[in-house]
Amino acid sequence: MSRSLSPPGGVRPVASVVVAVRGNTAALEGLAAALWAQDVEGDIELIVVDNHPAPVLQPGPAQLGPMACRIVHEPRPGLSRARNIGIGQARGDVVLITDPDTRPEPGWASGMIRALQETGAYAAGGKVVPRFTAKNPAEVPAELMQLFVPPMWPETTAELAAPYWVVGCNLALRRSPRPWFDTWLGVSGRRHLSCEELELTVRAERDGMRVVVVPDAVVHRAIHPADLTARAVAGRAWWHGVSVARLLAIHPDAGIYDSYQLRDALAWTRLVCAGGRRAALADVLRIAGLRSERLRLAWTGLPARVEDIQRALPDDDTKEEIGHG
Repeated sequence: MSRSLSPPGGVRPVASVVVAVRGNTAALEGLAAALWAQDVEGDIELIVVDNHPAPVLQPGPAQLGPMACRIVHEPRPGLSRARNIGIGQARGDVVLITDPDTRPEPGWASGMIRALQETGAYAAGGKVVPRFTAKNPAEVPAELMQLFVPPMWPETTAELAAPYWVVGCNLALRRSPRPWFDTWLGVSGRRHLSCEELELTVRAERDGMRVVVVPDAVVHRAIHPADLTARAVAGRAWWHGVSVARLLAIHPDAGIYDSYQLRDALAWTRLVCAGGRRAALADVLRIAGLRSERLRLAWTGLPARVEDIQRALPDDDTKEEIGHG
């Protein structure tokens, strides 16, 4: 078993792990320890994008627990923008996307790399399971858990199709053609926008590239008590609806499930218990977010998005920081 490290400049890594951090820098050492334990054959590099307005981490080479890494600063807020910056710095043929407080299992990197090699896919989404950080977490209804992790996974690597979907904290992408996330989507400041990974996979499939789901490449996603408060769940649900509306505005023909109906959300069986009421409220807010954003876009139209220039970027080994200048 080979250990993972950030190799010196002359050695090309087999994969680059890109993680954007804003407000949760303390979680990085735990992630670094999990990356150090990877059983991947060859070296992986870790690129951390500091997305605070002023640097919280010193840009340049750094050490996180056992892992050497490179830190890049991007002051403009936005998870998608920060990830784009990290991807622009990647040297591995495979780019692995995750979050600071996820904990990949030891076979994560090798499983994702192997899935891309064996299937010829451009992108792969690995399995995500919840990791509750509270000592005695309250039971979370399955309907609410879908706001954090997909409920179903195939038994073996399979094409991305309903009822499966990918999650941005466990994503593998080929570095060529260079991937990019649309900054109209993805968390930005207080706006808990999402669906940036779904937009990327829809775009990849539209361009004739395969996307697969990999159940044996697992990360554990942190779910904190603050994520489960009524206010946090309501905000996450609302912004998910807004995000789906934006995704459908970008890709009107995309086969995305968005058929939430009030009669389903308010069904009697959903209202007889507290968990059902919370799930029903989340559904109502998703519907409201989706419909309000559709009305707004019908009035204002689809805005021009800077990411369109990404299509013109060369697929070479240059390390320009995408978006700077």
